[in-house]
Amino acid sequence: MRRTDNGTKPTPARAGRSPADGLLPELSLYERLIDHGIAIADSRRDGIVDHVTARRLAIWFAARPQEPDFARSLVRFVDTGAISPDLKTQLRIRGRSPDRPDQPQAARLLEYCRARGKDVGWVGRNFGAACDQIDRADLMLADMHERALHGRRDPAPSPEADSPPIIALAQANPDSRTVSLILDEATTSTALYAIAAHADEREAHVREVERYGQTLPEGSYGRRNRQAIATRETRVAARLRAVERAYRVALERDAVSRPSEPTRASRSVEHAADMEIELE
Repeated sequence: MRRTDNGTKPTPARAGRSPADGLLPELSLYERLIDHGIAIADSRRDGIVDHVTARRLAIWFAARPQEPDFARSLVRFVDTGAISPDLKTQLRIRGRSPDRPDQPQAARLLEYCRARGKDVGWVGRNFGAACDQIDRADLMLADMHERALHGRRDPAPSPEADSPPIIALAQANPDSRTVSLILDEATTSTALYAIAAHADEREAHVREVERYGQTLPEGSYGRRNRQAIATRETRVAARLRAVERAYRVALERDAVSRPSEPTRASRSVEHAADMEIELE
């Protein structure tokens, strides 16, 4: 192992943590996620990777022996998102050395650091834990996609597992002003039940407001006010129903793709339909 200028051995930084066991998964998995994040960044005008991809790049560096100062800077960034001067310096050295095998990764992470400008502090107090959850979800999705491509079925759950883990992740997409949610099946069913119940309440409120508004004089402030309330409540109910419909469509597509095998998802649709009948 080569030594640094001060005679000390390069040391491996803490290589990042898998949410499952505290250890780094196979580096090739992180490389796939990094490639995906870079592809998304390249599709945008600025080409800057997001916080999660930048952290994955730092984990990629931390998996290799590094100089102590650089290793400490990587660990701090992986945990908190904070950018130290030494991190920038080391990335600048590597990014300007075309003969280094890690030059493209260093240049990409340096671009991210520069884009942060003066905002070099913690991204969030739970930055590392939140990114760990996203990594776990993305790795699960990548594994499911790989299984689907090769026609492999998911392994049967272990009998000692009392209940499945709760997965509830959200990722904001500022460019499109959307939020992506990743939920496990049980959590999704619970959330959709609450959404449907809330939509029922909103729609009942609309009917009540409209009914009362019709008793008020035409053109009066009270009647106009009730009409405005009904319009607002109708919009809210429409958004709730849109979420419910999207979930049902997803379940129906899954049922069509596996017609010979009854699924819990299809039973959830039947249960939801029974609930609607009872509510009516």
